[in-house]
Amino acid sequence: MLECVIFDLDGLLVDSELLQFRSYQQAFAQNGHFITESDWQRWLKVSVAVYGWIELDKLDLDPEKIRADKKIIYDQMIDEELTIKPGAEKLVKELSNYARLCVASGSRIESIKRCLEKFNLDNYFEAFYSAGSVTHSKPHPDVYLYALEQMRVNCEQAIAIEDSPQGLTSAKAAGLRCVVCPDSSNPLSESEFTKADKLVNSLKELSHAELVKMISG
Repeated sequence: MLECVIFDLDGLLVDSELLQFRSYQQAFAQNGHFITESDWQRWLKVSVAVYGWIELDKLDLDPEKIRADKKIIYDQMIDEELTIKPGAEKLVKELSNYARLCVASGSRIESIKRCLEKFNLDNYFEAFYSAGSVTHSKPHPDVYLYALEQMRVNCEQAIAIEDSPQGLTSAKAAGLRCVVCPDSSNPLSESEFTKADKLVNSLKELSHAELVKMISG
C-alpha cells in the first residue's frame, strides 16, 4: 500500500535550478569569488551543500556568509521569477487525496516553504525535510532516511520522486523506489538514470494509479 510520497523540490516541482545557480553566483561574487556554470555542475556532482563546494576547491570563504547572502538574493528571485513545473500542481493535489506527502530537499526549510507557498501548495505537504537537518546531503541517503523516520513509514510503503542523478542515488540508497522526471533545464543522458524504477519526461505522466502499480508490482 502506498502510504507516503516524498518529493524533491528544485528542478522537480519548481523551475528553480537556474535561479539557484544565479543566486549562488551573485553571493560568491559579493564575497570576491566568481563561479562559472562549469563550477556549478562539477560541484553538484559531489554535493548539494555550499560547505562541500568550498572544501572541494579549498576556497578561503565563510560558508555561512555565502548562505546568508544567497538567501537574500534567492528569496527575491523566488518572489519575482520562480515558475512551477508542468503537471506539478495537479499531481500534488491528486496524491494528497490518497497518501501523505513530504519534501526531502537540499534547500533550506525556509526556501522550501517559500517556493511552495508561492503556488499555494504548502498545505498539501505534511512536512519538509532539508539536508541541513542531517549530516550528509544528497547523494548520501541521510535526508531520505530522516524523512522516513520522521514520517514513520517503511521504505516499502513509500516512493520518492526526483529529477537528478544525485537525488536518485540518495533515494535508492535509502531503499526507496524512485521515479525520475529529469529537469529539462539541465539535459542529461538516460544512462544517468538506469537505476530509476520509472523514468518520465513530465510530471503530467504520473498519477496515483501509476505509483500504486509500482508498489504492488
